[in-house]
Amino acid sequence: MARHHHAKPAGVPTWTDLMTTDTEKARTFYHAVFGWEYHVAGPEFGGYINAHINEHMVAGITGPMPGAPPMPAAWTIYFASHDIDADVAKAEKLGAKVMAPAMTVGDLGKMAILIDPTGAVFGLWQAGTFTGAMVTEEHGAMNWVELTSTDAKAANAFYVGLLGTTSAAMPGGLEYYTLSHGEHQRAGIMQADPAWGIKQSFWANYFHTDDAAATAALAVKNGATMRGPIDDTPFGQLGALVDPVGANFKIIQPPKHS
Repeated sequence: MARHHHAKPAGVPTWTDLMTTDTEKARTFYHAVFGWEYHVAGPEFGGYINAHINEHMVAGITGPMPGAPPMPAAWTIYFASHDIDADVAKAEKLGAKVMAPAMTVGDLGKMAILIDPTGAVFGLWQAGTFTGAMVTEEHGAMNWVELTSTDAKAANAFYVGLLGTTSAAMPGGLEYYTLSHGEHQRAGIMQADPAWGIKQSFWANYFHTDDAAATAALAVKNGATMRGPIDDTPFGQLGALVDPVGANFKIIQPPKHS
């Protein structure tokens, strides 16, 4: 478990939220699976829903932006920025497209939504009074973020340039890169196998769970579908799911250290 009381370093995943066409169904589902409780913001913040565990903010849920074209339900990963205007400009130079330009969200901070050169949506967050997820690596909270990309090499080059990370290719048959700040690994980029039928690159959360099999079963019971079996890996037990409204997410039960 990790607690976060200050703004995270630039380039580090700091927040995640779900854009969904059915916020009530999403609230019911994630409460059943992870035990999330909710605070609903006022109309000045569009009724944005903050999910929390023991009063610690862990994620957000929101409906589509007014006037936006129809989009499938999806989780968005936000990377910390200390100068969002400069980072948006840098992202554009590196080949990204701006989906929602930098905007001020009251005294909470500034946000922007972009599309990377391989088609994956991601966000930037410059903290004001809101510094992002207050707890990670706890049951129901973020543990790891991962991009499944149709062009992992291009994605890797883009995020290294934008986020100021170092990158390392994992050994083995799967093309996979880890992005690190110093000694700390922060995110992964995985090449999509054509056999998976994935046509659109996407970021996904790995939510921490104390029992991957039980969490997966509970998710399925409440309307999710599994994208394959639970995998037993050196990094823990991993599972990929789709929530009842169609958003991809993942779970991880880290290995126990003796």
